[in-house]
Amino acid sequence: MKKLILLLFITPLFVFAQNNPNAEYWQINRWEAKEGMAKEFESAVAKKTKKFNNTQETAILTFRIVTGPDSGKYMRVVGPKSGEFFNQSLSDSEEYAYWVKNVMPYVKDQAGNKRTARVKGLSYNWDNSEAPKKYVEFTTIRLNPGEGRDWFSMMRNDAELKKANGFTGIRGVFWLVSGGQDEMHVVEPYDSHGVRKGVFSDPDFDYTDSYNEMFGWRARTYTEMNAGMSIRDYGGIITETLEFIPEMSTSIE
Repeated sequence: MKKLILLLFITPLFVFAQNNPNAEYWQINRWEAKEGMAKEFESAVAKKTKKFNNTQETAILTFRIVTGPDSGKYMRVVGPKSGEFFNQSLSDSEEYAYWVKNVMPYVKDQAGNKRTARVKGLSYNWDNSEAPKKYVEFTTIRLNPGEGRDWFSMMRNDAELKKANGFTGIRGVFWLVSGGQDEMHVVEPYDSHGVRKGVFSDPDFDYTDSYNEMFGWRARTYTEMNAGMSIRDYGGIITETLEFIPEMSTSIE
């Protein structure tokens, strides 16, 4: 029965599409400023955001990527959205024309849009009404084709355990539905590098003992081992630190 429940939980993850009426979608893209024009790019984006993205419906968040191969680039995030949001055509809009005229002169490169859907069963303490944190640990996970079940199982168990024991950290898990190869994004916002991203309500809480008690003898060892084997050997895990830039993001009082 437990195996059947797990299969029922995992199967829908592989049928995410942009026409899923129940999904919560987020769109991200990456931008690189021309050499020596980072300040001009930031100023132009800030002005555009203030002019066109000043409501909850049009909100955009901007982060600076501070670690990894893309350090120095920017990530722009739109969401949460329903599937109907993508019916809009922005290429002939005033907003798009403004971007082309006033921002693109400072752009060296862009990675293109990626559309993702949040997997709520693998996330915890995620609240779309809260203000953005100062930093984000952004981890991209690429799984071997057909071998993702153990990774999903581990993430589901981890979320269930943390929810049941008052863990204070925040995690959003997102499935890429369009814009690249199959991958997951694990997003963990926090406010300071000098403190833990979350703590349990009981300071003496033993994660391993509780995990094994909840999911079976030596469950943590086996699930983590199997989950690791389901991740691609090359480029399977990429972890980046993002820094929130309020001036380039929507501010709603």
